[in-house]
Amino acid sequence: MKTFFKLSAFFILLSGAAGCITVGREFSTSTIPGIIIGTTTMNEIRGTYGEPYRKGIDDGDLTWTYVRYRISVFSGNYTRDLYIKFDKAGVVRSYSYNTSFPDEEVSVKP
Repeated sequence: MKTFFKLSAFFILLSGAAGCITVGREFSTSTIPGIIIGTTTMNEIRGTYGEPYRKGIDDGDLTWTYVRYRISVFSGNYTRDLYIKFDKAGVVRSYSYNTSFPDEEVSVKP
């Protein structure tokens, strides 16, 4: 276990020396407008986005969070979060998407 922490610290320092650290993994943003509250299921979300970065509970409902954070000394910091809340039946109750990546636009479905 001690070796694991040493290796982890080494890679974090190496990434920092390179000027960029990435947290989470890339996920498709083009499919977010297709998430339908009251219709899209947990299995459909998993099939589209994979396993979430983080799972939790919000007001008694299961939540999944997908993240992509890029922290860079040289080119700025950018974040992307998709937060999904499920009802007891495993259907999307609500979701929110936030980004600071400059090449992404956020729009509301008509």
